[in-house]
Amino acid sequence: MSLGEWLKALSAIDQVILLGLYGLCIYLSKVTLEMLIEYYDVKKEHNKFRVQFRVSPAALLTLAFVYSFLLYQILEAMFEFMP
Repeated sequence: MSLGEWLKALSAIDQVILLGLYGLCIYLSKVTLEMLIEYYDVKKEHNKFRVQFRVSPAALLTLAFVYSFLLYQILEAMFEFMP
């Protein structure tokens, strides 16, 4: 079964749950990246010549994918009926 067929086979509630979980992972990713930027600023003592970092969409979504994979692994270990 391809990814497209699997997504079409999901019910509306399943799709909302998946979107909610990925939204949670995006939020965790955003918080993590902002904390890392703040940590960098503190280590550089807010020097005006420090590199100004920002949260880019690529980094945000990549880290969110990693978080979603970890969350899936945790849920799979907790609930054995998951595919």
